[in-house]
Amino acid sequence: MARTFAGTALAVLAVLGRGLPLSAQTIPATAPAAVSAGPTADWRETYAYTVGMQAVIFGYPVVKNMAVRFSMVEKPNGLVDTPLNQWFHSRRAADHTDRIHSSVTSDLLYSSAWYDLRKEPLVITVPESAAAYYSVQFMEMYSDIFAYLGTRATGAKAGSYLLVGPDWSGETPAGLLGVIRSPTPTGMLLLRTGFADRTKLDGAHRLQDGNRLLTLSKWQAHDSSPETARDVLNPATPATSALPFFASLNRGMTENPPPPRDAALVALFASVGIGPGQSDDFSRTDPATRRGLQRAMVDGLAFLRQVSAAGGDTKQINGWAYGQLNWGRTAARADFLTRSATQSFSGMQEHHIEEVVKLRAHRDGDGALLDGAAGRYTIRFAPDQIPQAKAFWSVTVYNSDYDLVENPLGRYSRGGMDSDMKRDRDGGLTLYLQADAPDRKRVGNWLPIPRGAFNLFLRAYLPDEQLMRQDYVPPMVRKVS
Repeated sequence: MARTFAGTALAVLAVLGRGLPLSAQTIPATAPAAVSAGPTADWRETYAYTVGMQAVIFGYPVVKNMAVRFSMVEKPNGLVDTPLNQWFHSRRAADHTDRIHSSVTSDLLYSSAWYDLRKEPLVITVPESAAAYYSVQFMEMYSDIFAYLGTRATGAKAGSYLLVGPDWSGETPAGLLGVIRSPTPTGMLLLRTGFADRTKLDGAHRLQDGNRLLTLSKWQAHDSSPETARDVLNPATPATSALPFFASLNRGMTENPPPPRDAALVALFASVGIGPGQSDDFSRTDPATRRGLQRAMVDGLAFLRQVSAAGGDTKQINGWAYGQLNWGRTAARADFLTRSATQSFSGMQEHHIEEVVKLRAHRDGDGALLDGAAGRYTIRFAPDQIPQAKAFWSVTVYNSDYDLVENPLGRYSRGGMDSDMKRDRDGGLTLYLQADAPDRKRVGNWLPIPRGAFNLFLRAYLPDEQLMRQDYVPPMVRKVS
């Protein structure tokens, strides 16, 4: 399967999720049946369907990110409640109540900030942190990553940096260590802060508080007053549009125009009324084109889920699929399928491999889909299979919506930070994956799973060369009953 836009025949509209408010959703969580064109379809319908499929693959991330931003900024519906251009710090590790369908980890504290650079740049200040892992990840609205600050990228040194929009051409004030240019006028900052003990988070909280975000004018005026702006683009919904995905896409692409290198695609999309500067009202579009776009909006959902569950076009071994080597850098090679599917649909964004290597498992070692209702599983790491990472490694359980799984222990992962796990006699490590509690001597190594479909993420933060080269061979997930 080719991983380039040109080689992609289908695209998909994703489920934006039960965790978002209804007004932030663009389609229901369960995909309706595919709509058949029939043998007498107008050529305009077929053309709109073909172009619309490509537009969904190209633009899915910006539609998802618009919906998530709306649910955090303008109409908060969950943990995050923040204006634009201001950090929101989660003071607890993520848990099963965080239903944003983004494969969040419970091994770090998250902080987020949605930025808007159209009026002026921002100054981002980071503290010194020699003891704990942290990273600030810069995501543009199409979900690629264009910069990092933190333990690996800047040596955990304190300093301030100027974040500017794609067209900014001003002078850099004195006292700043560098200029970081966002490819889109709006986007998101994600701060991940490490901790050694989930019950003792004071140190992690102090590190979070050492991160600051100010508009350039406030930074120059030594004004630390809070931001108040919360007006962001509203995602279209089935109640407001017959083509909510494409209405949202037109809004998002107008706010965040694609780069010049995508001009040919933008022109193609415009031929059916999609893209920057296009109307979000399709009521005057000819009926055949509307039918084609309606089919394109619906038909891809199962396909994108299929691509995500398969891990995309990447190395697979022992039932695990490595994350793509180009995660976070997909647009540079026009790999819009990866960007839309395994990077955005089954998460929200993904790290560069030098920051984190991830392996996803949807199937056991025999090729059967993981299902807690079907039995119990084990993962046995031989002594030389335990992942090597400078920060930490972990295995996390997710349900079919890519959310953490409720369980009586409030335990969502097991890994290198968990000193209560017992090693095997030879120095290896066995994890027990089951819905019911195991016997007492195995509880420390128990990773609870749901009574239904689930999947796993093996993460290694600041991984070694073997993991980055994808030479590491993970153990199979074995069904034991």
